[in-house]
Formats: sequence, structure tokens, C-alpha cells
Amino acid sequence: MGKTKYLEIDHAEGYFEIKDYELFYRKFGKGDEVLLTLHGGPGMPHDYLLPLAKHGSEKISVYFYDQFGVGRSDKPASGDFDRYTIDHYWKEVEEVRKKIGEEMVHIYGQSWGGMLALEYVLNYPEHVKSLTLANSLVDTKEAFKEMRSYILELSEKDQRKLEEYESKREFDSEKYNEILMKIYKKHVCRLDEYPKAVKYTFDNMNLDCYGLMWGPNEYRLMDTARLGDWSVKSRLDEIDTSTLVLTGNYDEISPWIAKSIAEKIPNSKIHIFDEGSHMPFWEQPDDHYKVLQNFFESNL
Repeated sequence: MGKTKYLEIDHAEGYFEIKDYELFYRKFGKGDEVLLTLHGGPGMPHDYLLPLAKHGSEKISVYFYDQFGVGRSDKPASGDFDRYTIDHYWKEVEEVRKKIGEEMVHIYGQSWGGMLALEYVLNYPEHVKSLTLANSLVDTKEAFKEMRSYILELSEKDQRKLEEYESKREFDSEKYNEILMKIYKKHVCRLDEYPKAVKYTFDNMNLDCYGLMWGPNEYRLMDTARLGDWSVKSRLDEIDTSTLVLTGNYDEISPWIAKSIAEKIPNSKIHIFDEGSHMPFWEQPDDHYKVLQNFFESNL
């Protein structure tokens, strides 16, 4: 299947009414088994996760949705960013599950979505049939240290330029972002050209949400970041749900972090995509599909 053809698969689209706002969703497949996907960011529309639509079938329904403030979902009132917190977003997952109407769901959380998945399973273990933590983290400061270290792979000239732009807080500078793109191309998505769905996600990212919760980009965690002190590292042994941990050899969230997560969750296993980085579902789509499908089948 071509990498831009996922929306040609038969699917439904609509909105979940969540209290006083609406969330845009897409549903692929017709099965009673539900795979609920949680996108990354914070603030990145779900479109880049569309390769997972292939798991939709007569057995499995795959749901994608844009979190509050993101993509086609409702935005906050002007200047009102109080819901841009991890507590709001993991509680939102439970509201979405209720709207879907299944008592138990399979959860796939990618990057920031994995953080939400962890919070959700720790609070609502009775509603999670299986858990996939893809390219994710369990401790913000630990993961940020690893991501920031990739700057050392740049030339000394590029490193000096980055420091210059950052000292002036010129995070929107085109040249600053051109330098960062060298890291993205190696550790975020290693394809020569980004697929349309990935481009759409990056072009439509909610920078207010991301900026408040993390910073101007992955490699700059602000002192005021709402996720700055987040960690569930000490609670991983509480998770007894069947868990699959996914990462890539070149992931910006270093593979050793994924290994440490799998070691601490009792009923878990890990798969490392040899040529993948932060988006192995695009870089090694066939392998990713097989690994994930086999995991689902073993947990139906």
C-alpha cells in the first residue's frame, strides 16, 4: 500500500462530545476489539499515525483522535490554556473510551501518547486489555538528556550556531530549524522525503500546547515546562497488563530507555526496529505491522 493511501481505506469520521468540547476522530475496521491510538506531541495531530489503520478489520476497530486543542478538535478560548496538562489529557482518554462504549480497549501510545497511556493504565488498569508503548519515555528529564545529547553529533560550527540562536531565543529562525532538521532526519524520521501525513502533522502542530508543556522543540526543555518534572519510572512494576515496548535503533528517545522500561514492567516484551528511529511505522511499515498484529492477536 502506498504511504499516502491510508485515507482511501474505508473508514468513518466524526466527533466525540466530551463535556463542553468536541474531539475529531477516525475509525477503521468494524470489530468489537478496539485499538485506541494516542498521538504524540503534545499538540501533534494524529495523521502521522495513519499506518496503524491497516490493523482495522472485522475483528479490530482502530480509533484515532485529535486531543483537545489539536488538529480538527476544539480549541480553547483565547488565552485559556488551563487544559494543557498531562492530568487533563489522560483523563480525556477515559472520556473517549466511554464514548467508544467498550469496557476494555487495547492502547497504542506513541511518544507523548505513551506517557498518556502509562498514566491511563496506572489509573484505569481494568479498562486496558493490552498496552503498546511506542518510542516513548517514563521520565521527562531522563529522556530530554538523551535527546539533547544528539546535538553533539552536529559539526562544531552547527553547535555554535545553535547556542547562538538559543541564547537570543530565536527559536523560530529558519536557519536554527534547518540545523535541527539534521537531527530530525537521523533520529525522528529517516526517510528521504517525509510522507504527506507526516508533513501535515508537523505543519499543523499546536505550538502553544507544545511550548507550554515542553518548549520550542524536542531539544529544548524549558524551566517552566508543565512536563518538566513528570515521571512514572518508580511505578512501572505496578503494571501487570500485557505490554509491548517498541523503539528503533536510531530513536531520538534512546533505545536503552525502551529496554529499561521493558525490564521494569513485569508482563512485557520489547521489539527494536533495526533501521527505525522515532517513526518505524513509516520507516519499516511491513515489520511494524507484523510485530504489532502478532501482539494484538495474542491478546484478543
